[in-house]
Amino acid sequence: MELRQLEYLDAVVRHGGFVRAAQEVYVTQSALSQQITRLESELGLALLRRGPRGVEPTPAGVEFLSHARAILGELAEARAAVSEHLDGARGVVRVAATVYDAPALPEALVAFHRHHPQVQLALHHGAAAQVTEQLAAGTADIAVLAISESRPKLPAQVSVRTLAEQRLWLISAVDDPLARSERARGGAALELDELRGRPVIMPERGTALRELLLRAFTEAGFSPLPLFETSDPQTIRQLVAAGLGLSVVPEGWLSLEDPPVATLPVRLPAYRIAMLASTEPRVPARDLLAEHLARALTDELES
Repeated sequence: MELRQLEYLDAVVRHGGFVRAAQEVYVTQSALSQQITRLESELGLALLRRGPRGVEPTPAGVEFLSHARAILGELAEARAAVSEHLDGARGVVRVAATVYDAPALPEALVAFHRHHPQVQLALHHGAAAQVTEQLAAGTADIAVLAISESRPKLPAQVSVRTLAEQRLWLISAVDDPLARSERARGGAALELDELRGRPVIMPERGTALRELLLRAFTEAGFSPLPLFETSDPQTIRQLVAAGLGLSVVPEGWLSLEDPPVATLPVRLPAYRIAMLASTEPRVPARDLLAEHLARALTDELES
Protein backbone atom coordinates (compact mmCIF):
# COMPACT_ATOMS: atom_id res chain seq x y z
CA MET A 1 0.00 0.00 0.00
CA GLU A 2 1.31 3.41 -0.98
CA LEU A 3 0.39 6.90 0.18
CA ARG A 4 -0.28 7.98 -3.38
CA GLN A 5 -2.97 5.27 -3.63
CA LEU A 6 -4.74 6.82 -0.64
CA GLU A 7 -4.48 10.24 -2.28
CA TYR A 8 -5.86 8.84 -5.54
CA LEU A 9 -8.82 7.18 -3.79
CA ASP A 10 -9.66 10.40 -1.95
CA ALA A 11 -9.52 12.40 -5.18
CA VAL A 12 -11.80 9.97 -7.06
CA VAL A 13 -14.44 10.02 -4.30
CA ARG A 14 -14.36 13.82 -3.96
CA HIS A 15 -14.75 14.37 -7.70
CA GLY A 16 -17.12 11.43 -8.23
CA GLY A 17 -15.12 10.13 -11.15
CA PHE A 18 -11.71 9.54 -12.67
CA VAL A 19 -11.47 12.43 -15.13
CA ARG A 20 -11.14 15.36 -12.74
CA ALA A 21 -9.38 13.21 -10.16
CA ALA A 22 -6.67 12.36 -12.68
CA GLN A 23 -6.27 16.05 -13.53
CA GLU A 24 -5.88 16.93 -9.84
CA VAL A 25 -3.17 14.35 -9.13
CA TYR A 26 -1.42 14.85 -12.51
CA VAL A 27 -1.67 11.27 -13.82
CA THR A 28 -3.56 9.70 -16.69
CA GLN A 29 -6.98 8.13 -16.10
CA SER A 30 -5.61 4.69 -16.90
CA ALA A 31 -2.74 5.06 -14.41
CA LEU A 32 -5.18 6.26 -11.77
CA SER A 33 -7.53 3.34 -12.41
CA GLN A 34 -4.64 0.86 -12.24
CA GLN A 35 -3.52 2.15 -8.85
CA ILE A 36 -7.04 1.90 -7.41
CA THR A 37 -7.34 -1.66 -8.78
CA ARG A 38 -4.02 -2.60 -7.15
CA LEU A 39 -5.21 -1.17 -3.83
CA GLU A 40 -8.47 -3.15 -4.03
CA SER A 41 -6.54 -6.33 -4.90
CA GLU A 42 -4.26 -5.86 -1.91
CA LEU A 43 -7.22 -5.34 0.42
CA GLY A 44 -9.26 -8.11 -1.19
CA LEU A 45 -12.47 -6.09 -1.62
CA ALA A 46 -14.02 -3.41 -3.80
CA LEU A 47 -13.72 0.18 -2.64
CA LEU A 48 -15.58 1.91 -5.51
CA ARG A 49 -18.64 1.29 -7.65
CA ARG A 50 -20.44 3.16 -10.40
CA GLY A 51 -23.74 4.66 -9.28
CA PRO A 52 -26.33 7.12 -10.60
CA ARG A 53 -24.17 10.04 -9.40
CA GLY A 54 -20.95 8.66 -10.83
CA VAL A 55 -18.26 6.76 -8.97
CA GLU A 56 -19.18 6.19 -5.31
CA PRO A 57 -17.46 4.36 -2.44
CA THR A 58 -18.79 0.98 -1.33
CA PRO A 59 -19.56 0.53 2.40
CA ALA A 60 -16.06 -0.91 2.79
CA GLY A 61 -14.73 2.03 0.76
CA VAL A 62 -16.44 4.52 3.11
CA GLU A 63 -14.87 2.84 6.12
CA PHE A 64 -11.45 2.61 4.51
CA LEU A 65 -11.58 6.18 3.22
CA SER A 66 -12.22 7.58 6.70
CA HIS A 67 -8.97 6.02 7.90
CA ALA A 68 -7.15 7.02 4.73
CA ARG A 69 -8.18 10.67 5.15
CA ALA A 70 -7.04 10.59 8.77
CA ILE A 71 -3.63 9.36 7.59
CA LEU A 72 -3.48 12.02 4.88
CA GLY A 73 -4.43 14.68 7.45
CA GLU A 74 -1.61 13.59 9.75
CA LEU A 75 0.76 13.66 6.81
CA ALA A 76 -0.31 17.21 5.92
CA GLU A 77 0.30 18.35 9.50
CA ALA A 78 3.71 16.68 9.51
CA ARG A 79 4.63 18.40 6.26
CA ALA A 80 3.47 21.75 7.64
CA ALA A 81 5.58 21.29 10.76
CA VAL A 82 8.66 20.44 8.71
CA SER A 83 7.97 23.37 6.44
CA GLU A 84 7.98 25.71 9.45
CA HIS A 85 11.40 24.37 10.43
CA LEU A 86 12.67 24.89 6.90
CA ASP A 87 11.48 28.47 7.06
CA GLY A 88 13.27 28.96 10.36
CA ALA A 89 10.00 29.48 12.24
CA ARG A 90 10.87 27.00 14.99
CA GLY A 91 13.90 25.59 16.75
CA VAL A 92 16.46 26.36 19.42
CA VAL A 93 19.53 28.51 18.73
CA ARG A 94 22.33 28.94 21.26
CA VAL A 95 24.46 32.08 21.09
CA ALA A 96 27.72 32.71 22.96
CA ALA A 97 29.49 36.07 23.05
CA THR A 98 31.89 38.29 24.92
CA VAL A 99 30.07 41.19 26.57
CA TYR A 100 32.50 43.89 25.47
CA ASP A 101 32.59 42.94 21.76
CA ALA A 102 28.84 42.81 21.14
CA PRO A 103 26.99 45.26 23.40
CA ALA A 104 24.16 45.48 20.84
CA LEU A 105 23.62 41.70 20.75
CA PRO A 106 20.71 41.57 23.26
CA GLU A 107 18.81 44.23 21.33
CA ALA A 108 19.40 42.35 18.07
CA LEU A 109 18.08 39.14 19.64
CA VAL A 110 14.96 40.93 20.86
CA ALA A 111 14.29 42.22 17.34
CA PHE A 112 14.69 38.70 15.94
CA HIS A 113 12.32 37.27 18.56
CA ARG A 114 9.61 39.76 17.60
CA HIS A 115 9.57 38.39 14.05
CA HIS A 116 10.18 34.72 14.95
CA PRO A 117 8.56 34.07 18.34
CA GLN A 118 8.63 30.29 17.85
CA VAL A 119 12.44 30.22 17.86
CA GLN A 120 13.83 29.64 21.34
CA LEU A 121 17.02 31.63 21.99
CA ALA A 122 19.75 31.01 24.55
CA LEU A 123 22.49 33.59 25.21
CA HIS A 124 25.66 32.92 27.19
CA HIS A 125 28.24 35.59 27.97
CA GLY A 126 31.75 34.45 28.75
CA ALA A 127 35.43 35.01 28.19
CA ALA A 128 36.74 34.69 24.65
CA ALA A 129 38.29 31.28 25.35
CA GLN A 130 35.00 29.98 26.75
CA VAL A 131 33.05 31.26 23.75
CA THR A 132 35.29 29.53 21.21
CA GLU A 133 35.35 26.33 23.28
CA GLN A 134 31.54 26.23 23.31
CA LEU A 135 31.40 26.62 19.55
CA ALA A 136 34.04 23.95 18.96
CA ALA A 137 32.28 21.56 21.35
CA GLY A 138 28.91 22.08 19.70
CA THR A 139 27.26 23.60 22.78
CA ALA A 140 26.86 26.93 20.96
CA ASP A 141 25.57 27.48 17.42
CA ILE A 142 26.72 31.08 16.91
CA ALA A 143 29.53 33.05 18.55
CA VAL A 144 30.26 36.78 18.47
CA LEU A 145 33.69 37.99 19.59
CA ALA A 146 36.90 39.62 18.46
CA ILE A 147 39.33 37.25 16.78
CA SER A 148 43.03 37.33 16.07
CA GLU A 149 45.27 35.63 13.53
CA SER A 150 46.24 33.02 16.11
CA ARG A 151 42.68 32.09 17.10
CA PRO A 152 42.14 28.47 18.20
CA LYS A 153 41.65 25.96 15.40
CA LEU A 154 37.94 25.49 14.79
CA PRO A 155 36.08 22.65 13.07
CA ALA A 156 35.84 22.87 9.29
CA GLN A 157 32.06 23.32 9.49
CA VAL A 158 32.40 26.68 11.29
CA SER A 159 32.12 29.79 9.13
CA VAL A 160 33.79 33.09 10.04
CA ARG A 161 32.19 36.38 9.00
CA THR A 162 33.79 39.73 9.81
CA LEU A 163 31.26 42.14 11.29
CA ALA A 164 33.56 45.14 11.73
CA GLU A 165 37.19 46.21 11.79
CA GLN A 166 37.55 48.96 14.36
CA ARG A 167 40.43 51.36 14.75
CA LEU A 168 42.39 51.19 18.00
CA TRP A 169 42.85 54.28 20.16
CA LEU A 170 45.16 55.15 23.01
CA ILE A 171 43.32 56.56 26.02
CA SER A 172 44.97 58.50 28.80
CA ALA A 173 44.12 60.81 31.65
CA VAL A 174 43.09 64.23 30.35
CA ASP A 175 46.19 65.85 31.90
CA ASP A 176 48.66 63.22 30.69
CA PRO A 177 51.70 64.65 28.84
CA LEU A 178 50.76 62.71 25.70
CA ALA A 179 47.33 64.31 25.69
CA ARG A 180 48.85 67.78 26.04
CA SER A 181 51.48 67.26 23.38
CA GLU A 182 51.44 69.22 20.14
CA ARG A 183 51.26 66.00 18.16
CA ALA A 184 48.13 64.90 20.04
CA ARG A 185 46.47 68.24 19.38
CA GLY A 186 47.37 67.94 15.71
CA GLY A 187 45.66 64.57 15.43
CA ALA A 188 48.66 62.66 14.09
CA ALA A 189 48.77 58.97 15.01
CA LEU A 190 51.10 58.05 17.84
CA GLU A 191 53.78 55.44 17.35
CA LEU A 192 53.66 52.58 19.82
CA ASP A 193 57.23 53.33 20.84
CA GLU A 194 55.94 56.41 22.66
CA LEU A 195 54.47 54.07 25.29
CA ARG A 196 57.92 52.73 26.16
CA GLY A 197 58.45 52.83 29.93
CA ARG A 198 54.86 53.88 30.64
CA PRO A 199 52.49 51.75 32.77
CA VAL A 200 49.86 50.10 30.56
CA ILE A 201 46.50 48.66 31.53
CA MET A 202 46.37 45.47 29.50
CA PRO A 203 43.40 43.34 28.45
CA GLU A 204 43.05 39.88 29.93
CA ARG A 205 44.99 36.88 28.69
CA GLY A 206 43.32 34.86 25.96
CA THR A 207 41.64 37.84 24.31
CA ALA A 208 42.20 38.95 20.73
CA LEU A 209 43.03 42.49 21.90
CA ARG A 210 45.82 41.29 24.18
CA GLU A 211 47.32 39.11 21.44
CA LEU A 212 47.19 42.01 18.99
CA LEU A 213 48.90 44.37 21.43
CA LEU A 214 51.59 41.90 22.52
CA ARG A 215 52.47 41.22 18.89
CA ALA A 216 52.68 44.96 18.21
CA PHE A 217 54.82 45.59 21.31
CA THR A 218 57.16 42.77 20.29
CA GLU A 219 57.55 44.24 16.80
CA ALA A 220 58.27 47.62 18.40
CA GLY A 221 61.08 46.02 20.39
CA PHE A 222 59.86 46.35 23.98
CA SER A 223 57.43 44.85 26.46
CA PRO A 224 54.60 46.80 28.11
CA LEU A 225 54.58 47.48 31.84
CA PRO A 226 51.20 45.97 32.80
CA LEU A 227 49.87 47.57 35.96
CA PHE A 228 46.37 46.09 35.75
CA GLU A 229 44.79 43.41 33.60
CA THR A 230 41.09 43.64 32.76
CA SER A 231 38.86 43.48 29.69
CA ASP A 232 35.98 45.47 31.14
CA PRO A 233 35.71 48.75 29.18
CA GLN A 234 34.28 50.74 32.10
CA THR A 235 36.98 49.55 34.53
CA ILE A 236 39.72 50.37 32.04
CA ARG A 237 38.32 53.86 31.58
CA GLN A 238 38.16 54.48 35.34
CA LEU A 239 41.74 53.32 35.88
CA VAL A 240 43.01 55.45 33.01
CA ALA A 241 41.07 58.52 34.17
CA ALA A 242 42.64 58.15 37.61
CA GLY A 243 46.09 58.38 36.03
CA LEU A 244 47.07 54.79 36.81
CA GLY A 245 48.20 54.01 33.30
CA LEU A 246 47.55 54.22 29.59
CA SER A 247 45.45 51.76 27.61
CA VAL A 248 44.64 50.87 24.03
CA VAL A 249 41.00 50.14 23.24
CA PRO A 250 38.79 49.59 20.17
CA GLU A 251 36.83 52.53 18.80
CA GLY A 252 33.58 50.93 19.95
CA TRP A 253 34.63 51.30 23.57
CA LEU A 254 34.91 55.07 23.24
CA SER A 255 31.12 55.45 23.40
CA LEU A 256 31.36 55.52 27.20
CA GLU A 257 31.28 59.07 28.50
CA ASP A 258 32.31 58.94 32.15
CA PRO A 259 34.81 59.45 33.55
CA PRO A 260 36.38 61.74 30.91
CA VAL A 261 39.60 60.58 29.25
CA ALA A 262 41.79 61.81 26.40
CA THR A 263 41.68 59.79 23.16
CA LEU A 264 44.64 59.67 20.79
CA PRO A 265 44.97 57.80 17.49
CA VAL A 266 47.70 55.16 17.57
CA ARG A 267 49.30 53.34 14.67
CA LEU A 268 48.13 49.74 15.12
CA PRO A 269 46.32 47.04 13.11
CA ALA A 270 42.52 47.06 13.20
CA TYR A 271 40.49 45.20 15.84
CA ARG A 272 38.44 42.53 14.07
CA ILE A 273 35.02 41.55 15.43
CA ALA A 274 33.49 38.49 13.85
CA MET A 275 30.55 36.13 13.96
CA LEU A 276 31.36 32.44 13.95
CA ALA A 277 28.58 29.98 13.14
CA SER A 278 28.20 26.26 12.62
CA THR A 279 27.14 25.33 9.11
CA GLU A 280 26.52 21.58 9.44
CA PRO A 281 24.11 20.01 9.90
CA ARG A 282 21.72 22.49 8.32
CA VAL A 283 19.58 24.21 10.97
CA PRO A 284 17.23 26.76 9.34
CA ALA A 285 16.52 28.65 12.58
CA ARG A 286 20.26 29.05 13.24
CA ASP A 287 20.95 30.17 9.67
CA LEU A 288 18.08 32.66 9.81
CA LEU A 289 19.39 34.14 13.07
CA ALA A 290 22.95 34.29 11.71
CA GLU A 291 21.80 36.36 8.73
CA HIS A 292 19.81 38.68 11.01
CA LEU A 293 22.75 39.19 13.39
CA ALA A 294 25.16 39.79 10.52
CA ARG A 295 23.02 42.68 9.29
CA ALA A 296 22.08 44.12 12.67
CA LEU A 297 25.50 43.94 14.32
CA THR A 298 27.41 45.13 11.25
CA ASP A 299 25.23 48.25 11.09
CA GLU A 300 25.65 48.85 14.83
CA LEU A 301 29.40 48.23 15.01
CA GLU A 302 30.19 50.33 11.97
CA SER A 303 27.95 53.26 12.94
